[in-house]
Parts: sequence; C-alpha cells; structure tokens
Amino acid sequence: MSFYLGSPAEKIVAIADTGSDLIWIQCKPCDECYHQKAPLFDPQASSTYKVVSCNTDSCSALPQGSCGSASQCEYNYKYGDGSFVDGFLSSETISFDTTGGRRVQFPKSLFGCTHSSKGTFDENDAGLVGLGGGQLSLIRQLGSAIDNKFSYCLPSDQTNAKSSLNFGSSAVISGSNAVTTPLISGTPDTFYFLNLEQISVAGQGAVSVKQASPGRAGNIIIDSGTTLTLIDDDTLQSVESKVKSSVDLKQVTDPSGDFSLCFDVSGAGGNVKFPDITFHFSGGAPVVLHQSNAFVHSAQNTLCLALISSGRIGINIFGNVAQQNFNIADNFYSEITPGNFEYLMSFYLGSPAEKIVAIADTGSDLIWIQCKPCDECYHQKAPLFDPQASSTYKVVSCNTDSCSALPQGSCGSASQCEYNYKYGDGSFVDGFLSSETISFDTTGGRRVQFPKSLFGCTHSSKGTFDENDAGLVGLGGGQLSLIRQLGSAIDNKFSYCLPSDQTNAKSSLNFGSSAVISGSNAVTTPLISGTPDTFYFLNLEQISVAGQGAISVKPASPGRAGNIIIDSGTTLTLIDDDTLQSVESKVKSSVDLKQVTDPSGDFSLCFDVSGAGGNVKFPDITFHFSGGAPVVLHQSNAFVHSAQNTLCLALISSGRIGINIFGNVAQQNFNIGYDLGAMTLTLAPTNCANL
Repeated sequence: MSFYLGSPAEKIVAIADTGSDLIWIQCKPCDECYHQKAPLFDPQASSTYKVVSCNTDSCSALPQGSCGSASQCEYNYKYGDGSFVDGFLSSETISFDTTGGRRVQFPKSLFGCTHSSKGTFDENDAGLVGLGGGQLSLIRQLGSAIDNKFSYCLPSDQTNAKSSLNFGSSAVISGSNAVTTPLISGTPDTFYFLNLEQISVAGQGAVSVKQASPGRAGNIIIDSGTTLTLIDDDTLQSVESKVKSSVDLKQVTDPSGDFSLCFDVSGAGGNVKFPDITFHFSGGAPVVLHQSNAFVHSAQNTLCLALISSGRIGINIFGNVAQQNFNIADNFYSEITPGNFEYLMSFYLGSPAEKIVAIADTGSDLIWIQCKPCDECYHQKAPLFDPQASSTYKVVSCNTDSCSALPQGSCGSASQCEYNYKYGDGSFVDGFLSSETISFDTTGGRRVQFPKSLFGCTHSSKGTFDENDAGLVGLGGGQLSLIRQLGSAIDNKFSYCLPSDQTNAKSSLNFGSSAVISGSNAVTTPLISGTPDTFYFLNLEQISVAGQGAISVKPASPGRAGNIIIDSGTTLTLIDDDTLQSVESKVKSSVDLKQVTDPSGDFSLCFDVSGAGGNVKFPDITFHFSGGAPVVLHQSNAFVHSAQNTLCLALISSGRIGINIFGNVAQQNFNIGYDLGAMTLTLAPTNCANL
C-alpha cells in the first residue's frame, strides 16, 4: 500500500498487514537491514519527526519494547515467519491521497523508524503498515476520523492490476451479493477473529470445522499479510478427501514441500475444472472460493490446494490468496426492542460512554435525551444523562447553521441554541441543542464513535413518553436526524426489522452495507422527496382485502409529495376517510363475527372473538405501493386487540392530522431498507425475532 511520510512528504510503499499493528519503515542509518530499492526514509530531513520517550502509554503498548540509551522507546518486533525489525517508536505526519487530488494529513501518527531488520521482506517493500485491531495500528490511530471503517479489494497476484484501501464512508460495502459475518473480540486484540462453521467442496456435504476452545475467541483470523489459508489438520484432511474425489487428475508431490495436495495439469490444457470451495462463516455468510482463490501453482504444470496445516502455529488463518477479488469491510448496528406501542433502540452517548435506550422514530429528526437537571420531566427508569460528566459535551450557540435547522428554536440567555419541540400527539420537549460523541456496537464487539454529533439535551418534557424511554432518536430525512448526520459514513442506507410487540424478541437497526435488503420476496417502491423533508413519503395506489377488487387510494394533491408516509414512531396505520370506509366494508363482508363497539373509542371496526377460539381467520390486507410493490399484511399486522375478546382493524382515520401514515404495527416482521441515495424503500417479510 502507498502513503506519504514526513515533512516534506515522501511516498512510501509498504506491506499492508491486517495481522499486525505496528507501522514501521526502514530509516537512515540502516546498516544491518534487508535491501530495498527505494531510498531509506531520512528522519533528520523531516521537520515533523520526533522520537517517542520510554515513559509513555504509546511505548507501553508495544508487545516487545525496551528503553534506549537516551530514554527513547525502542521496539524489537518479531513475526510468525521468524522475520524481525528493531528501531525507535516515533511520531510523524502521515498523509494519504484523496479522490479530489489533494492529500489529507494525520500529524503525530505513531510509527517505527527501523534501523535493523532481517527476514523474508522484499526489496520492493519500504516497511510494513499494521492494519490490525491494536492500539498502535494505522486503523486504531485514525479511529473516529475514518469512523473506524476500512475496506480493501486485493486484485489477483497474477496481474499488475491496482486497487484501493478505502477508509470511512468509502469503505461501506453493499449489494445483493454481499455477505456479513461478526468480527469477534479476542486476545491479542491485533487479530480480527471470525467464526468458521463449515467448509464445503463442490456442493458436497459440508465439513464441520473444529470450534474455538471454551473462553477463546473465534476459530480463524483474517490476515492480508499471510499468503495461504491455514486450517487444522482434521478439517484439512476432510477437505482434501473431497477435493480428490472431485478432480480427475494425477496427484503429484509438491516440489517445494509446502503443499500436501497437488495435481499434474500438464495434459489438461485449459479444460480442467477444479471445484469451488465454500467457507461458511457464522451469521449465514458463505464465501465461495473459485479456482483462483483455492488453488495455486507450486511449479510449472503443478497446481496445489492453497490450504495448508495450521498445526505449526496453532491458529487458523484466512489468507490473502483466498481474499483476492473480494471487497472486505466491517459494520455497526443498534439493538431494537419492542416498547409500549413504540420501538426502542440502543446506543452510547458521551465520554465516558453511557448506554442509552430511546424511541426509534423515522417520523422526526431531532435526537434528544433527558439530561440533568430535569425537574419538570416525565419519569424515566434509567439515570438521566449528565452532560457535566462528559468530557466531549458542548452546547451549540445560536448563530450556527445547526441551530437554524431547528423547526422550533430560540436563543437562550447565554446565547445557547434552545429548542422547543412538539409532536403530533401533543407531547413536547425543551432543551439545548448540543454536540456529543455517539457510539454504536459493531459486529466485532468493539464500538464505533461519531464525535461532535448533534443532539438535544432535554431539561423539560411532557407527554405520552414511557418510563423505559430515555429520549428519542430522530431517523427522518431532515438535517438534524441521526441518518443525515451519519450520511456518507453509512452510504445513506439504514434498515430495521420490528419484531412483534407481543414478544420480548430483539432485532437490529443496521447501517451501510448491512442495510441492503434483497431476496425473491422483497419488493421496492420509490421514496418521494417532499415537505417537510423529515418525512419518508411513498405513493400508495390501492388497498385490497382478501384478494377482492382493489380500492383506489386518494392520490396526493397536485404539487404535493406521495400520499402516505412510513413512520416507525406511529403505532397504527392512518388512511383517509373514503378509503377507510371502503376497506372496512370489504373486511365486514369477509369476517363472519359479531361487530362490537371499541371500548377505548380509538377504532371504528371491531369484532367479538370470545367464541371464535383460534379457528377464525381474518383477511389479508394488501397495500399496493407504486413500482409494483404489494405489501401483504396478515392478521398480526392488520388487526389488534383493543380489549380482551375484542379484535379491531388496525387502520384508523387520518382526517384529524391530514396525512396518511403506514405505522409500526403494519411494519412488524418486515425487513425494511431505506436507500436515501437511490431514494428507494425495500420491504421483505421475515421473522424479525430470528435476525
């Protein structure tokens, strides 16, 4: 990989290694070093170079370090193949190219200035860039500046092709062919541990892979710095057996002695086919290795299985041959749980981070949390967030674009940006617009941070909020919403799956590549830009009941956006009176039960189910969205219990508020993906409790 080092900047080309942490470069003087073609880096020629002293946390982070004669932090780094490097831990400006042709600088980055080295390094390498998970790696040093995201795509080593190591929003991977598996926290934190469940060959019965010992992390690491893939002996022998039965060629001994299964391809020409080998990672993530990923030439006319024994080093490794022509990255998420007619999501706020559980609301923008002091606030079970206890909290001033983005705001006595937020049900919150670090869990067990995120610190509130809610996260389309603030970091994509509110099941709010919804049962409809930009407008064309003739829905007025919004923060589905009456008429003709009055007064069509037992069937109600997107609501999505033995149609009139809403009861057990770049909404029926 290439980057720039020092001031003035020198271009460096070094090994990209996800299996180690330290960045090191060969420096002058370097008398006992491997030969490299490029000039050695001269630290004395750089105005920003500085040696790190021994008594620092950075020096303590070295796995093999000592104190030099002048109290410099000295490292002695050894690799699995016996190679070693010695030098001084230092700080320097590291720079990268941008897509716009400029360079971005990261001053005071830690790296090793190597003055002694020996091993299997190549003359084209000026050093090595550790991309692992430990404190000294490039990735951990860049940290929040890249939203803790990176990706790479390794071109075939049989070509001269070039590719990119990307950071931040450019590292988000999506698409129908993408698979995701958890990264697992382990020791040492350098390694990116995965869980490999099975390996299959040519679609034959899968071979189960030996799982990690109790108390250990995953059973394999992914490492761009290791060439071949290493597997435990039992699994390797089973895989080799299946490969032998799939390849009709003479087996030969590897002349190099590295491989245990090789074939003579001298007479095969280009016609022989070698089997695909599929690595089944946890989370339903099959990675198919074609011939170029699973077999390598050991010598002319000798093609060998690119899997070898991990017995000598004691750890399984998914190497770089297997990774070639895959785009590889990481993702983060928020846990979703059902609440009291609402859905709650979790995240972390502040420094030190406090876990927050708040309403997930696609129908509003502002993120707000109840803060100390909060004398006139609704009661919540969890402790109030204390802004004074956080080192990263800051109130936003009035004269800012952020403050101007508030729909209801004013200027406080000390020029703080004050908000006065009101919701459709009459609830309100008052407080100060502020900035703070928001964090999320990742699939690998670590957290990703988003510094200087805007949120509301609420000091006064009243309304229909529940004691389990610490606040609300606006997921709408406006400037202040979480989604718009994350923006390109999540490739403007998010998804959620709302489990039934009759269960304690948990699900996830996903971002970026993990938010791409696909499958044969998925339907997609356009998201329509409208006013206010908070709302996700859709166009609902028709509603049908039990397959009867469809009812046309009143279209939006000329010059207006779609005729319905989708809102996770509204419980029921609201429809205009004319359409509602027609739907009710068709439901009445489909249900052979006594109609009763709703005791709560909320619903206009209810049935007495006291004598029905579990045998009565209520009709499916299908919402036909534009773009050929029929969404079928079964009984649990279309009918709710208003009281014991009273089941009501979960559609009510939108007349009072003047806008149609597709509410969260209708959305339950659908995986729903928002792509704000493509302006599409995708829905796929699923059991959200299983996600």
